[in-house]
Amino acid sequence: SRNDCLTSGKKLSTCTSSINSEDLDCGTCGPILRKNRTLQPNPSFCDKVIYAMSCPPQGMVGQMLTWILILPISWGVLLTITGSSALPEGNIFSILSLLLLAQIGGFFVSKIGLPPLLGMLLVGIALRSVPGLDIIGANIDQKWSAALRKTALVVILTKAGLGLDPIALKQMSFMVLRLGILPSLVETFIVTLVTHFLLNFPWLWSVMTGFILAGVSPSVVVPCMLSLSDSGYGVEKGVPTLVIAGLSVDNVLSISGFGVMLGIIFSEGKS
Repeated sequence: SRNDCLTSGKKLSTCTSSINSEDLDCGTCGPILRKNRTLQPNPSFCDKVIYAMSCPPQGMVGQMLTWILILPISWGVLLTITGSSALPEGNIFSILSLLLLAQIGGFFVSKIGLPPLLGMLLVGIALRSVPGLDIIGANIDQKWSAALRKTALVVILTKAGLGLDPIALKQMSFMVLRLGILPSLVETFIVTLVTHFLLNFPWLWSVMTGFILAGVSPSVVVPCMLSLSDSGYGVEKGVPTLVIAGLSVDNVLSISGFGVMLGIIFSEGKS
C-alpha cells in the first residue's frame, strides 16, 4: 500500500511508479497490456488481431495508429504556417496527397510481390491523367515539381555514391567509363535513327529523344544494387560498384546531352 511504501523509506517517485504499475496491472487496464498477454504458437487470425490491439500497439496496428496521429497533426501545422496552400486544391495539400497515395500504392503493390516503385508510378499516372483524379496533379506548382524531381535525383545519386567501394572503383575505372558511355551512345544512335525515319522527327529532336530514352533510371537500379550489396552478392568482384558507378556516368551523359540538344533546338527556334 501507499503507507507501507512510504514507511519503508523508499523515495516518493519510486513509490509512485510502483503503485501506478500495480494499479495498471490489477485494474481495468491490466487485461489489455501486452505484457499480460501471450501469443500462442500457430495463432488464428482473431488471436493475432486481439494481440495486436493490446497496449502498447506494435506491428502494423502501431504503424497505422502512428500515421493516423502524425498526418492530421502535420497537416494542421502546415495549415497554420502556409495558410490556403495547405487547403484542398492547394499546392502543399496536393503534394502531401501525392506522397501519401504513392506510399499506399507502393504498399499494396509490394504485397503481391512486385516492386513498390511500380505502385507509386501507377498512382502518379492516375493522379495526373485520370479525369477526376487529375485535380491533384494539376494543382501542384511546376516550380515545386521541378525542384522535387531534382532533389530526388540528388538524393538517389548521393545514396549511390555512399554505396561505392573505392578500391573496386579504382581497379575498374576504365570499365566503368565503358559501361556508362558506350551503351548510352549506342542506344541514343539507334533511337535517333528510328525516330527520324519512322516517326519523321527532325534530326535534332531525334537526338534529344535518344538521350531521353538512353538514360537509366537510378531509382530502379540503385536500390536493387544496394540491396544485393548488403546481401553479399557480387561484392568480392565489385559488381554493385561497377553497375552503380556506370549508372552515374550514364545519367550524367544523358542529362548533359539532353540539355545541350534542348538548348540548340530552342536557340534556333525550331519546333
